[in-house]
Amino acid sequence: MRKEHVREITRDVFDLADRIREVDDEYRLYYNFDHERYEVRKRGEIAITWTEPLSAAMIVKLRETHVRRRTELLREIERAEAQAERDAETRRKERIGASIEDFMSAAWRKS
Repeated sequence: MRKEHVREITRDVFDLADRIREVDDEYRLYYNFDHERYEVRKRGEIAITWTEPLSAAMIVKLRETHVRRRTELLREIERAEAQAERDAETRRKERIGASIEDFMSAAWRKS
């Protein structure tokens, strides 16, 4: 297995290398030359990858996905799943209603 060509970015025009540490002191910004992308790593593990030009949007993404928000993220996922279930149930009821209407219309015409 070959080693990736990755270099840590310690200074940049937008001070993002410093600002990511505000989200988590262990975060570090790198550029991966093999994959042509930025990577935010913590203890060597990739937290996020970024293929767009560096911007404050990276900080927003880090804040949204940081472990401190885990409980909130889980709640958001649960709410989305519950809404999807409600929507699916509504669609099922609508299909059943349409089928009943079709059946009744056909029965009415036969009489």
